[in-house]
Amino acid sequence: MLQTPPSAQRIRLRPERPWQEHLDLYSALFADPAIADALWPGTRRGIRAGRRGAQVLAEDIEHWQRESFGPWIFFETTTGSFVGRGGLRRTTVPGRDSVELTYAVRSEFWGAGYGTEMAKIAVARARALGLDEVVGFTATTNRASRRVLEKAGLHYEAIFEHAGLPHWLGRWPGSDRRSVRGGPP
Repeated sequence: MLQTPPSAQRIRLRPERPWQEHLDLYSALFADPAIADALWPGTRRGIRAGRRGAQVLAEDIEHWQRESFGPWIFFETTTGSFVGRGGLRRTTVPGRDSVELTYAVRSEFWGAGYGTEMAKIAVARARALGLDEVVGFTATTNRASRRVLEKAGLHYEAIFEHAGLPHWLGRWPGSDRRSVRGGPP
């Protein structure tokens, strides 16, 4: 069986810079209990769903204005359906200024490879921006998200505490940094 070369693979997602007009999409995405549990396990329960989407959208718009890059919203190229949000943003992890690879896929699209595609697009953007590194982290219990980060080229660096829970931290080395693949289960 012939395999499609990577350069000829079909592009399934179209990224778009977020604007205030996308508030309904953000609100629906972050109101999904499965998304909230994956992104904020055990935390932020007090933030109402509608406010969470508005807060994340405002942060994304402001990040784009300040940095000239940030998270995108993603749509399927064939259907135009909203798939999720992902990209790059500045953060501090753990105690170090970094650029984070972030993503959230609508739960009805989980398991279709969209998170990996978003993450790879973000890493390609990091390369284009000339960034030396990108970090990604997820709760140690979220093996699917960790696998997305690994497929995007992030390598295990450490387990650290975030929001009161242990998180897997991976780093994409953009230069001569060396790291260990995989890490603890």
